[in-house]
Amino acid sequence: MSAQAFIIEVPLREGYVTAGHQLATRAGVIVRVTTDGLSGWGEFAEIPGYSAETVETALAALTGAPVIHSNPMAIAARRDAELDLEAKQRGVPLVGLLGGTPGTVSSGAAVARFGDLAGALAEAGERVADGYRKIKLKIGPGFDIEPLREIRRRYPDVGLAADANGAYQPGEVPAALDEIGLLYLEQPYAPFTAWHDFAGLRVEMATPICLDESISGLPTLRSAISARACDVINLKASRVLGLRRALELYELASAAGLGLVAGGLLETGIGRAAALALARLPGFTFPADLSASDRYWARDLVVPRWKLVDGSLVVPSSPGIGVDVDTEYLAEVTVSQHSLPA
Repeated sequence: MSAQAFIIEVPLREGYVTAGHQLATRAGVIVRVTTDGLSGWGEFAEIPGYSAETVETALAALTGAPVIHSNPMAIAARRDAELDLEAKQRGVPLVGLLGGTPGTVSSGAAVARFGDLAGALAEAGERVADGYRKIKLKIGPGFDIEPLREIRRRYPDVGLAADANGAYQPGEVPAALDEIGLLYLEQPYAPFTAWHDFAGLRVEMATPICLDESISGLPTLRSAISARACDVINLKASRVLGLRRALELYELASAAGLGLVAGGLLETGIGRAAALALARLPGFTFPADLSASDRYWARDLVVPRWKLVDGSLVVPSSPGIGVDVDTEYLAEVTVSQHSLPA
């Protein structure tokens, strides 16, 4: 087996702004593992403000160089590339290795225009017109009740959620959020906040509490369940060492009766394929935070591109991730290429 890492810089179609960061381009690492003429693909996405992982630390972790912190998303890229390769060697779709079947995944769209009321409302309208079944607004102190109320007023039949990305301090979450009828409030406090603060908010609010960054693996999920700290978890396979580990969290959360939403991290169509395979499993009770290729990219790294069909994305039945990598475009956006240990 041979393995390569492609350091990429891909332009976003439009800005992405939350309470913590903003992006115009998205850096990352594409991992390719090859044997007997078959290639498996995985992706690491660098999200400043969301994770301490960077392209530099990801490459160090993938090559075995010393690093100053753990890099689970980089390791996930390698592991998921190997899983894609395994599925292709067996001639089965990636979702089949996880215990699921090909089919459709109901899709939602994140609206990240923090502080820009007009822009957020305009984008929410565009996403509803596109057919997305859920709008998840990025919120924080000073930008929460007003935009959510207005989106709800304009689109009463569309699922609506809010994601604070840890922007509030305990005691700061507006009680008026309960009046809006949200599907859930995601990550209201920073991930290092004590479980009893999340549990207390859950008791105070009728709105279901969803945890994302707080759930870094099986130990934190067990702790959250024991503390009754949440009703829902946003499961991003790339953040928990890949699809195999995500499957373990999925089973634990399902057994505990938690709701599940499949999340993404601004991946291209490569990482999106892996996330969609997980999202096809029963138990994901909310529209996934996984959108079509044209939501973020003028040109995606895969063909065919992911398209929204009746508010859903279709997980294909072809072997592996189900799409081909556009190697010509990959070459255009590659900054550097590196060999990885076999």
